[in-house]
Amino acid sequence: MKNLINKIGVLTLIFSFILVSCETVDFGDENVNPNSPTSKKTDALLTNAMTWMPNIVSPVTPNYYVQTVSDVTYTSYSRYDTEQWSWNGYYTGPLKDLQEILDLNENYPNEVTGGGSNGNQKAAAHIMMAYYYLNITDRWGYAPYSEALQGSANTAPKFDSVKDIYTSLLANLDAAMGMMDNGGLNGDILFGGNMNGWRVMANTIKMRIALRMADVDSSTAASVFNSAYNGGVISSGGDLHYPYLTSDAFDNPWQDRFQTRYDFVVSKLFIDHLKSTGDPRLPYMADGTKISNGTEYVGLEYGLENPGVLETLLSGIDERIIYDGTQQGGWIATYSEVCFAMAEANQRGWTSVGDTLTWLKLGIQASCERWGVPSASAASFANAATLGSNPMEAIAMAKWTDMFLQGYEAWTEWRRLDYPVLSPPAAAITGTGVPVRNGYGGLVPTQNKASYDAAVAAQGPDNQDTKLWWDTK
Repeated sequence: MKNLINKIGVLTLIFSFILVSCETVDFGDENVNPNSPTSKKTDALLTNAMTWMPNIVSPVTPNYYVQTVSDVTYTSYSRYDTEQWSWNGYYTGPLKDLQEILDLNENYPNEVTGGGSNGNQKAAAHIMMAYYYLNITDRWGYAPYSEALQGSANTAPKFDSVKDIYTSLLANLDAAMGMMDNGGLNGDILFGGNMNGWRVMANTIKMRIALRMADVDSSTAASVFNSAYNGGVISSGGDLHYPYLTSDAFDNPWQDRFQTRYDFVVSKLFIDHLKSTGDPRLPYMADGTKISNGTEYVGLEYGLENPGVLETLLSGIDERIIYDGTQQGGWIATYSEVCFAMAEANQRGWTSVGDTLTWLKLGIQASCERWGVPSASAASFANAATLGSNPMEAIAMAKWTDMFLQGYEAWTEWRRLDYPVLSPPAAAITGTGVPVRNGYGGLVPTQNKASYDAAVAAQGPDNQDTKLWWDTK
């Protein structure tokens, strides 16, 4: 699987979507019902649903939760000024588009073939929905799922439990892979219609779900994990990065954040960790301070209310991310993630493929190379890795380092594995600890009171301190 598709192809697909949305319709034939067109552009719906992914792969906030990024100027964000977060964008945006793809392929199977075969369209839609729903339930816990996306037919859907959502997502992913055929797929900006890429993505999501379940249902988790691995996951060289372009309309959000001001720097915690371990990724993740002409690396203590330090004295995020971002700062899934997952699976006794230390070393080397470290240096650093007295801590720390700027996935792995040990800033605005959940949006308790009350009763208080079903430690 290639990690990026041709940029020209991306532009073609996106411009195609724009042109379709502005298309002039001729209603001159009275026998044609304008409310039921004979050509339904499901390829544009798929493209549009995918272009929402930057909200997950290149956010700011979850990087605060894992304390790898610090605020220089507007410090309230890193001090948890927002406890309630809206999920409306998911449901009115990509999930709505994907549900429409499914509905059109079920109700008008002969009129949507411009988007590819019915099987492939439905498979891609189910896999993308699983990707978005997994992010939703890993942020909020209980959430609308089985009764969601019904429009006016159900404006107050129930909130399903994390466990039930996971169970359904796993079934849908397996079903989706069974729908795939050789009939093509259009509008696909990730894999260019290559269904093997979609199969790999489905199995990667399954692997993630299995690891989430590890401490609450180990036997099921082990079965799901091995099914995913055997079904085909990301291999060496197959890292999947969102296909950002350099044009302002389709560039990496990190680049946009630095166009008018310099708000974010690398945290002292993260810089000190890289320096203390002699990690060769340091100059590829952070810039040297301007005052030292790039020769010194200095992080900012996380969560300060008034840092009182000049930006020139601190290390910013590497310029290849904030002034380009086509190759970094937008990872969807990586081979190093798979390696660390296999290391954990070995440590848990789920698999005998390889061994814990070997997979740990492979993951570190793959991560270093992905960040730009020369192969020889990457191999040398990886070969020095040990499991120490706590193998799970070694795996967790390797993941925390690898997933720099990987936002929500990094936050989930930190909540699951509990390393490094983090404390909230002294000047925290909300909560009693580092956030382990997002609170529901402010209108949810009144707009869907019965479902909200039921979710809170089952899950716990609606705040950022309530742990999710799988977060048991």
